[in-house]
Amino acid sequence: MANLPHYSNDQTSKKGRNFEPIQGNLFEVTIIPPAGIAGGEMLLQHVNTIAGLDTIHREIAAVEQKFKWATRSYAGMPDGTAHDVTVNFSLNLNDANQAYLYKTIKDWYTLQYNSATGEMGLKKDYVGTIIITQFNRVGDIYRTLTYEECFLTSAVGLGDNDYAAPDAKTLEIVWRSDVAKEELA
Repeated sequence: MANLPHYSNDQTSKKGRNFEPIQGNLFEVTIIPPAGIAGGEMLLQHVNTIAGLDTIHREIAAVEQKFKWATRSYAGMPDGTAHDVTVNFSLNLNDANQAYLYKTIKDWYTLQYNSATGEMGLKKDYVGTIIITQFNRVGDIYRTLTYEECFLTSAVGLGDNDYAAPDAKTLEIVWRSDVAKEELA
């Protein structure tokens, strides 16, 4: 093959470099529930998708000022600083016929608000941590996102039933975090 400029001038594939693409399916999610919530170790094994990670660096809209016919533009303020992280889980029953993942999430929710008694919890007792680790094909970590003081903001339920639905049930949960950190390799 001739020395083709479209390949030989490409900085990502020059001899000895051969950079790798970022794969969207190479990640792990560690969810650390509040103290006293059992089953947290099983949460990782049921994660299907995670969304809302773009809020770590929010869009900054431009602010404009006008003077006669001239426009000056400045960076505005972000629309908020909280982070909403959505995790979609697969659901299974264990040998004791328990929906263990659903129970773990429901127990976490009950620390915030007990729908049977109306009791409300204190933030220090119902917040947890979510850590998303992204890596390459051989497992080298290039990015870690840590969301601290997370609490559930979505309703917790198993949804509707449908005789025609061929797929297994999933559970989608939204957590709110006020503190997020990003670490890059």
